[in-house]
Amino acid sequence: MTARDEPLDVIHEAIILFSRNAKVRENHMYDDLSFVAYTMLSYVGSFPQPTASDLAERYGLEKSTVSRQLSRLEEDGLLRRVAHPSRARTKMLELTNTGRSCLARVRQHQRKGLEERLGRWSDEDVEIFGRLLWRFVTELD
Repeated sequence: MTARDEPLDVIHEAIILFSRNAKVRENHMYDDLSFVAYTMLSYVGSFPQPTASDLAERYGLEKSTVSRQLSRLEEDGLLRRVAHPSRARTKMLELTNTGRSCLARVRQHQRKGLEERLGRWSDEDVEIFGRLLWRFVTELD
């Protein structure tokens, strides 16, 4: 048994608990959007000139899966496909006003939840946690 075994076990259990709790609270976390719908809207709202192919690549999904999800978001009036300025056969994705409002509302709700959970933490602890969590998730890619 090494010095890392116990911390790794704690991290493993924390990830399981976090994942389970996130799944249980999913409908409350994303304003009745699915997690997939929320991540797609978030991506479209965060990156310049996003396309369905970009989404498929970023999240490791089949293009047909992405297309079906995007069609639902279009039907719900949350996003639209528009002509790409330099690639005639490519459609860019953009949020509608409703989509931007929905995304802002969900982010505000999530931020409030984080502020409540981390409210008793020092600014330094929040900064360290944010930096280490970002490092952890970006090194998974």
